[in-house]
Amino acid sequence: MATTHERQSEPLTRDDVIATGVQVVLRRKRVDDAPADYSWRRDEALARYDAARPITQLYEDFLRNFREELVNSHSFRRTFAVETPAGHHIGNVMYYNIDLARHETELGVTIGDPDYWGHGLGTEAVRLLVDYVFSTTSLSRIYLHTLDWNVRAQRAFKNAGFRDTGRSRRGSHRFHRMEITRPAD
Repeated sequence: MATTHERQSEPLTRDDVIATGVQVVLRRKRVDDAPADYSWRRDEALARYDAARPITQLYEDFLRNFREELVNSHSFRRTFAVETPAGHHIGNVMYYNIDLARHETELGVTIGDPDYWGHGLGTEAVRLLVDYVFSTTSLSRIYLHTLDWNVRAQRAFKNAGFRDTGRSRRGSHRFHRMEITRPAD
C-alpha cells in the first residue's frame, strides 16, 4: 500500500526501467522529475552532502536546461531516477566522468526525500546501478568520493561492495575515495 508521500507518476514502459530491486526502481529521467530535482538542488542540507552550494537559478531556467539534457544525452554522463515500486521519485543515481580509455567512471547518488533516508534504498540503488554499468558497458572500475564526515554514506557504499582506496582534498573539503571493480568472469 502506498504511503501518503507516494504518488503515482505517468505509467512506466519497459524501456523506461533499467533495473528493479526490492525497494527501488531505476528508470530513465523524464520532464515530470524536474520539480523534485529543482527542490533537491536548492536544498542547503542536501548541497552540503555534495560539497556544493545550492542552486539559485529560477525554475524556468532550470527546467529549460533539464529539458535540454533529456533531449541531448551526454556521452560523459548518465542519470537515472530512483523511485519506489509505487512510483514515488525519491532521488537520482548517475555515473559520469566516463573514461572509455581507462574503462572507468565515477558514481553519484542522491536520495533527496529524507523520509527515505536510513532504510537501505540508497544502497540498493547503488547496487542496481553498479550491476547495470558492468552488464551494459565495457567499464571495469567505478569510483566515488564521499565527504570524510559522511560516515552513513561510507557505510552504505561498503554495503554495496565498494572498498576504501584513500583520501583526497578539494578546496576545504576532505573525501574518502572508494571503488568497485568488475568481478572476474
